Amino acid sequence: MLKLPLQLAALSLAGGAGAGDSEPGPYKKAATTYRIYGGSLGDPTVPTVKNKKVAISMEGQAARELFEEIGPDKHDPCMEGSGTRVRFRDKGNVMCSRSKEGEYVCSFGFDLRDGKSIGGSLC
Repeated sequence: MLKLPLQLAALSLAGGAGAGDSEPGPYKKAATTYRIYGGSLGDPTVPTVKNKKVAISMEGQAARELFEEIGPDKHDPCMEGSGTRVRFRDKGNVMCSRSKEGEYVCSFGFDLRDGKSIGGSLC
């Protein structure tokens, strides 16, 4: 008889996660732009077999959700005094910002030769 109250207590301690709460949300569409390039972001060249990268920029609701998930705000000298809030992960390779007007943008990139994460925007 003691088992049922213990099971109920365990469920409540688990955060009350029901079947709907244990599943991730669906894939969603996102407003993105991208550029495939060689060289560096600051000095892009035509991509080659040995030097091919992609920079991806995301805007709108998807960027807002990502911005909220990767908080807290970080200090970024490039944005200082602009009223723009910045958040990033992976040494800045994933960066999101919120302008003082409330516009969200996230950028990230990948080296297409080895799949490693790289930055997707410049200062």
